[in-house]
Amino acid sequence: MIIAHISPRTSGKTTSVGWQSHSLHERGYDVVAFEADYSRQLAEWDVQASGFPFPIQQQASPLFHKNAPALMRPGQIGVVDCGHAEDHRKIVQSVLRVADLAILNAAPTTADIDRIERLPMRDLIDDVDVLRPDGSPPPTWVLLNRTSAGAKATNQYREYLEEDGWNVFTVTIPNRQVYAQSMLRPVTASGSAYDELTTEMIKRGLLPEAGGER
Repeated sequence: MIIAHISPRTSGKTTSVGWQSHSLHERGYDVVAFEADYSRQLAEWDVQASGFPFPIQQQASPLFHKNAPALMRPGQIGVVDCGHAEDHRKIVQSVLRVADLAILNAAPTTADIDRIERLPMRDLIDDVDVLRPDGSPPPTWVLLNRTSAGAKATNQYREYLEEDGWNVFTVTIPNRQVYAQSMLRPVTASGSAYDELTTEMIKRGLLPEAGGER
């Protein structure tokens, strides 16, 4: 299984990939993280953390769809940190050609929602349908991150996105120092918002049982 974290610009994708990968690993999944971003932030985080407990593969290439699946073991889950879709459309679409699930990271702000609509992200995702074996774009869910507790904007933008046809996770990622400064300390995902996200994904049938086929 391949999970692609995407966004038009900077929206916390690297943080999401790192924390979700740790959460899946802690739950017993066989995980590999892919860096499909020239910034190499995920690799730098790995070094500063003295090595993640799962491998990281560098695949910032428009040939991701050919190269990455061959690097995965049966039953393994690949979590992909995609580059900015505005600048690296070919790489993002290559990832989406083989993704089983796309997670669109966005903050509940006018700027982030506007970027989703102006690219537009929906067209970028839908355009890969003819390149996929099933002829359909990958299932896509929006993950609202950098949220503030009690902020009305979170629910307002959730409703707006749902009315526009997007699936939106119930779990949100709060704007907390533990996530914003992840590179400064080891990650333990248990009890975090990302662990709650893993639980929601399992309940929604978006994740296989640990040890299952990809």
